[in-house]
Amino acid sequence: MQFKLPELGEGVHEGELVKWRIQPGDEIKYDQPLCEIMTDKATVEIPSAIQGKVATLHVKEGEVVQVGQLMVSFEGASGTAVLAPASSAGSQMQKTAAAPSAQSSSAAPCRENSEKGDLSVVSRVLAAPSTRRLAREMGVNLGSILGTGPHGRVLKEDLSSAGGVGLAKPGLQSGSVSCSREAGFLPEERVPFKGLRKKISEKMRLSKDHAAHFTYVEEADATELVALRNQAKEMAAKQGIKLTYLPFVMKAMVAALKKYPILNSSLDEAKGELVYKRVYNIGLSVQTEEGLTAPVVKDVAHKSVLELAKEIQDLVDRARAKKLTMEDLQGGTITLTNAGSIGGLFATPVINYPEVAILGFNKIFRKPVARIVQGKEEVVIRDWTYFSISLDHRVVDGAIGAEFMKLLIQFIENPSLLLL
Repeated sequence: MQFKLPELGEGVHEGELVKWRIQPGDEIKYDQPLCEIMTDKATVEIPSAIQGKVATLHVKEGEVVQVGQLMVSFEGASGTAVLAPASSAGSQMQKTAAAPSAQSSSAAPCRENSEKGDLSVVSRVLAAPSTRRLAREMGVNLGSILGTGPHGRVLKEDLSSAGGVGLAKPGLQSGSVSCSREAGFLPEERVPFKGLRKKISEKMRLSKDHAAHFTYVEEADATELVALRNQAKEMAAKQGIKLTYLPFVMKAMVAALKKYPILNSSLDEAKGELVYKRVYNIGLSVQTEEGLTAPVVKDVAHKSVLELAKEIQDLVDRARAKKLTMEDLQGGTITLTNAGSIGGLFATPVINYPEVAILGFNKIFRKPVARIVQGKEEVVIRDWTYFSISLDHRVVDGAIGAEFMKLLIQFIENPSLLLL
């Protein structure tokens, strides 16, 4: 019996095989995970609709698979050869936001000096690229760390344990193991460029190839916004909700988009049509260990600040736990990216094509500002921030983008206007 790649969602025709969960000779039961498939939206864990013994794997990890393409041959099997579409499969499919781009790849071998002076190769280590990078920055040899992740995978938490040294593998002393130039130092490491990292690369290239990026930056006095959020935090906390500034920014975006709807549109190049969206579904850029993803907060216009805060918290938590569904990542009309927790004055975000605009919300900081107080100019301390918006200049003129920002900042500086 043959198993073919099922439909993964509306408009999804292919995906990248990130990882096999089975090998030839394995006895497979119904609903047992077969593999992880990365689409341009999410990574989908494919369960088996067949029970039997794996005979042949027809696709290699890293290859792109088309819907309906043969993936696995079984012998002595029973069941169905193709699963139901993802849109109707329901609980049959466990969907996640991202798979580690190099979870199954091996670390470049590191050598250690033995007491006899000869060289031996330390075991290859499972670790994500971000973990490997952190290990290099910390000067920690991954070969000396006892990984606590699945299949012994080294996690970032493992590096920070035991005072930054990590849990030493039995028989290895982290202080005595080193990748020195004298002991066969390897100047580079190569890992497969696949999974979420590859999909991000493809989407960024697609956006840059099509959209004519133009970025406009404006500053805002966020003092009143900070005060309002501080007042509402306690109320939100009593309901178990973490209240950030993002719900307020989203409400301000909707208020401004209603006057400048062209920013809430997309360009259908194939049909030569500009598509105005009548709903306000705001994609939120979320940084995960495997890379950036953008779950969508739906129907922002008809939700309260606390409802938005609760939904944002849920989406962020599930994105970082790799539990987003395909539906969580679809239907966006404009995107909001928040770099405020990291720092920096502002950035020039890349448009989530085919959308035509992405708003960057940056850190809020205290600064002295000259203001007129009771007819006299005084220097006062205010909460300040910068907004940056990248526009597809083929669709949105710079003047329109500037007017949108002017109105947005009016709502940010006077958040009580959002009640009107």
